[in-house]
Amino acid sequence: MKAAIIGLTQAGKTTLFQAMAGAGATSRGALSIGTVKVPDARLDRLAEMYHPRRVVHATLEVVEANAPAIGKQGSGGLDAAFLNLVRPMDAFLLVLRAFDEEGLDEPARDAESVLSELILSDLMVVENRIERIGLDQKKGKPVSAEELRLLERAHGILDEGRLLREDPELCGVPAFQHFAFLTARPILLIVNVAERDLAVPADKVLARFALPVRGLATFPCCARAEQEIADLSPEERAEFRQALGVREPILDVVVRELYRVMGLISFLTVGEDEVRAWPIRAGTLAPQAAGVVHSDIERGFIRAEVVRYEDLVELGSEAAARRAGRYRLEGRDYRIQDGDVVHFRFAV
Repeated sequence: MKAAIIGLTQAGKTTLFQAMAGAGATSRGALSIGTVKVPDARLDRLAEMYHPRRVVHATLEVVEANAPAIGKQGSGGLDAAFLNLVRPMDAFLLVLRAFDEEGLDEPARDAESVLSELILSDLMVVENRIERIGLDQKKGKPVSAEELRLLERAHGILDEGRLLREDPELCGVPAFQHFAFLTARPILLIVNVAERDLAVPADKVLARFALPVRGLATFPCCARAEQEIADLSPEERAEFRQALGVREPILDVVVRELYRVMGLISFLTVGEDEVRAWPIRAGTLAPQAAGVVHSDIERGFIRAEVVRYEDLVELGSEAAARRAGRYRLEGRDYRIQDGDVVHFRFAV
């Protein structure tokens, strides 16, 4: 799961990136990438039960461009080269400036400005592809009627100034997904507020700035305060958050919302070697979930032994869960549920 931080200049993107990614960020070409653990208290509890050699969380890659000027100075727009850099990302975190002491920031306007640029970028991709198909038709080359139909449907949405994600049926078509359209991705709005707004209820802060827009999930945070908290020791963080009125780390909020909008869940595997969370799409069948662990397990899948996390913790051990009849044998048609603790039976 990869999420790119985007936004206009001076919105606080780098500060938020540093707060979320910490000191472990690395550079890959024009991008800075920070790999962060997905918070999951279930792993901590299971580690207490199994005492494994290692605990492996699901991860989120947070990405920010290294380019010295992401936005076009003067126009406030997004650079086309930057948009191409982030096109492969799974989601976008759109940072909006709302911390001006004189109250002159207009995050709702800024959000619409960025979203319009994303729409325009996608529209250009669609029109170029439709034009190419037209040229191929004139030359007598075979073309895909299905691809043209999808592109024309996308063109109609974008030409109306709408996000492609507003048509979930279209975005769910496998043939459509390879285009990597920007507006087909989940977009979360992060409103970078002043420290004085941290103690104000989130709904009141957002209402003051006429947010959210387009029904997008929107969250206030103070990037500078988040960065200061990230620099503290774990023991000091809770106390400092309470003093500032920060109810929850922005990383926890972002991860939870990304899982929701992307339709992700996590199943768990346990043992003396490792306790681990595996992110998958909701509705994934057991054999495909097994393939996330290892392709050999999917190929040789026989059955899955499944127990709910809550049942395992309540009863205290696998043996107790088996005696209580809480373990189930599930076949190929079983859809893995969030929090399932799974042992896969397979033969290769």
